[in-house]
Amino acid sequence: MKKAQLIFRSMLIAILASTLLTSCVKDKFDTPEPTPDVDPNLAVNLSIDELKNLYTGSSAEITGDYIISGTVISDDSDGNVYQTLIIQDSTGGVGFRIQRTDLFTDFPFGRKVYVKLKGLWIGAYNNLIQVGAGDDGQGSVTLIPAAFVDSFFVKGPRNQTVTPLEIAIPDLSSRYQNTLIKLKNVQFQEGQAGVSTYADAVNHQAESTVLEDCDGNKIEIRTSGYAKFAGTTLPGGKGDVVAIYQIFKTSNQLLLNKSSDVQLDGERCDTGGNPTDTTSNDAPSSPDPSAVLLFPGSDFENWSDFQSSINSFGIKSYATQATGTGHDGSNALSLNGTPGGNDYVFTIAASDNAKFPAGATRLSFYVKGTAAKSLSINVYSSTGDKTYYNIEDLTENKLVTSSENNQYTGTINTNGNWVLVTLDLTGAGLNSTNSGDLFALKVGKNAAYDLLIDDIKVW
Repeated sequence: MKKAQLIFRSMLIAILASTLLTSCVKDKFDTPEPTPDVDPNLAVNLSIDELKNLYTGSSAEITGDYIISGTVISDDSDGNVYQTLIIQDSTGGVGFRIQRTDLFTDFPFGRKVYVKLKGLWIGAYNNLIQVGAGDDGQGSVTLIPAAFVDSFFVKGPRNQTVTPLEIAIPDLSSRYQNTLIKLKNVQFQEGQAGVSTYADAVNHQAESTVLEDCDGNKIEIRTSGYAKFAGTTLPGGKGDVVAIYQIFKTSNQLLLNKSSDVQLDGERCDTGGNPTDTTSNDAPSSPDPSAVLLFPGSDFENWSDFQSSINSFGIKSYATQATGTGHDGSNALSLNGTPGGNDYVFTIAASDNAKFPAGATRLSFYVKGTAAKSLSINVYSSTGDKTYYNIEDLTENKLVTSSENNQYTGTINTNGNWVLVTLDLTGAGLNSTNSGDLFALKVGKNAAYDLLIDDIKVW
């Protein structure tokens, strides 16, 4: 890491010296017309697949005088691709972390690029191989400063032909990571198609949506809350999607350049992977006698305790304490309003007094009232990963298993009764530390909620 820092420091001094020297010379000539794109025809001595094979499980500096070339397949103009330039050749694709948000101006989609690799670092973020400026201390790489881009990247001609690889969801594997693919005859899953948006544009929260083929095979599309199309409603039909295939740990994901790469206007599949029915006749009617409060104030008796458990994002204004209306006649949490976005009502911060006990397998809470959309729960691991639970239709006691993402489909009407919702925590990563987040309650946008919630417990 020190060696890389010295290299970048020396380069910065050279850049500054050059700037000072040229600023002292009076320009006596007209600014020349820009030259047309030419191919510098640098001597390429490494393929992208061979580059990725340099990664052996931990970040490392690239010390060889290697040069690769590839065609740009990323486009950050719509804000979904962020500080990343992705190129591919005939052997595969790779992403470069760069401290710029306007890469499309110099490196538009379809431009040929050469990269001088010596002095850069190769690493991986949750199994997705990346190249950057140094070791970030967590196995991945740091951003390449904008001032150094021209030292490593050499521009070639624009408008090169890029043909996405047509492939089926079950055939995707790590070998195709960071390549442009086309999925044919796919659709957004029931409950999201024509209803959900790509992400939460109001709160700038990234979200995952799920594509499925007609056999029920699924893959997630992960979209930034800052993308220009974050608030666009998902199309309801079936068709083709062009995207960059990526991986996150062991999960398949797609990264969209633009929403126009999603062409779903055909008739939907008659059969498809609909969300799993999460109801169960074995739903508990009361918490186990060993159940304990998940966090201070999770019975909503002491509002100050509850507020002190919430993370820095606070609580929505339509969530208040309802005195004397709780499950046992005491206090409860009231949700009364029509959220303008898919809101995090509140998120609990992990602490010494707010953590999952060892061996926990169930989390429960009582609900009473009505809602035009349902509730969704996030349970957090110690590494910040989330397990999602969607309550869907709720009229009676219910046991809920995990889902692939947040959804708000279904309605709630408990007919004036308290019902118990129990989450099956089996297989979920549970935060038992005193840092990070623990639990979040989410609601759907543009739907009226009139609910009471009480006694969030775990056992």
